[in-house]
Amino acid sequence: MRLHNFISANMEAIILEWEAFARAIQPSGGDMDVMELRDHAQDMLLVIIDDMSTNQTERQRTRKSKGQSPGSNIETAAETHAEGRLLSGFSVILLVAEYRALRASVLRLWFQEPRSREQEGLEDVIRFNEAIDQALAESISRYSDAVIKNSDIFLGMLGHDLRAPLQSISFGAESLKLTKNIDASHVQIGTRILGSVHRLKGMLDNLMDFTQSRIGGGLSIHPVPMDLPAIVSRVVEEFRGSHPGHVFRELHTGDCRGEWDPGRLGQICQNLIGNAIHHGAPKGEILVCCSERAETVELSVHNAGDPIPTKDHKRIFDLAESTMSGRYNPDKNMGLGLYIVRELVQAHHGMVSLTSTSEDGTTFLIELPKTDTEASS
Repeated sequence: MRLHNFISANMEAIILEWEAFARAIQPSGGDMDVMELRDHAQDMLLVIIDDMSTNQTERQRTRKSKGQSPGSNIETAAETHAEGRLLSGFSVILLVAEYRALRASVLRLWFQEPRSREQEGLEDVIRFNEAIDQALAESISRYSDAVIKNSDIFLGMLGHDLRAPLQSISFGAESLKLTKNIDASHVQIGTRILGSVHRLKGMLDNLMDFTQSRIGGGLSIHPVPMDLPAIVSRVVEEFRGSHPGHVFRELHTGDCRGEWDPGRLGQICQNLIGNAIHHGAPKGEILVCCSERAETVELSVHNAGDPIPTKDHKRIFDLAESTMSGRYNPDKNMGLGLYIVRELVQAHHGMVSLTSTSEDGTTFLIELPKTDTEASS
């Protein structure tokens, strides 16, 4: 008996083992019924049987091993199963464990057959493993897509809901700060509230951008003719009002106009200045410069303070490095700022780098082409 015929003849026994294993590993507090525990098991096995009983060329098998199986645009039982398990609280590890147990159950029963180790039997085992791996790949892909989709919906709702109260707080703080005939302590309170609002808004923007970049489409930009120093001055003025303990200085040389996204350039500047405030010398000077070059415009942000080790100069823009590094304290921010800076600079086809020494302090340098040559070519 060939393996696909064996699976068909022993379908109920195989599914019973699947059900027992799913019951044993279901999340704490789970009370899934028989239908839920057997979720799509028979449909997946029928797909595997059909796959194994169909002649395939070597080219077809190679394409399938790379996830290019025929009908990949049609929802499979494995994909539907993954969504069901996600809704039931199964982690991706438990999802994989189900396939591992299914593979073990079928092969254990099959190897008890006298002809299972003959040449045809070995070929059937290879084909069975290929089919199981295909189903597993489909399940993991759909599970991951569903997790990302649910996260995006949550973050979208969070972003929408947070912007309204932040705007109200900002309006109240601004009114308090500008009110006449109040003592200096109340003005200081308003200033501090404004600083916290600006910081929260920056964190929220970075979080939303991180979600967009993680999907794989990259961050969207809308370049228009603009003057970089004008954007820089606006951002610096915001920080000057909310961080009176620091000294902010600007230096602009040459014609620093180009075609960029004003909002995104403001976000880059905001993240770099915020980084300098939180990780530079307390109450130190922060210097922001715009300089014209032949084909580019440079934006730099400099601060004094402890230097960043040379070995970390490239890694510091990575997500894991910015969130886990001891220097970048997660109690101060979400650690997304430098990662978002790099993503936005790359979206403008620019470059970002840094220099950092004990003697000269730390400088982040952004090089931006004046025009998007890739888009215009």
